[in-house]
Amino acid sequence: MTKHFQNILRGVGSVMDIAPLTDYRRFVPKENIQERMHGHWARTGRNIQLAVERFANEQKKIQK
Repeated sequence: MTKHFQNILRGVGSVMDIAPLTDYRRFVPKENIQERMHGHWARTGRNIQLAVERFANEQKKIQK
């Protein structure tokens, strides 16, 4: 087997790694879609509220 062919096989093997060492299950969400959407919208609401409060505080400082 030539060195070039060995390199090709090694490259194909690395791309098609069937049993990775990393546990990818930790990246899969555990909540259902409704729970995740609720969490996203709750965070969005908190961020909007924080932005409005900061804006109001900046406006108070400008008016003084």
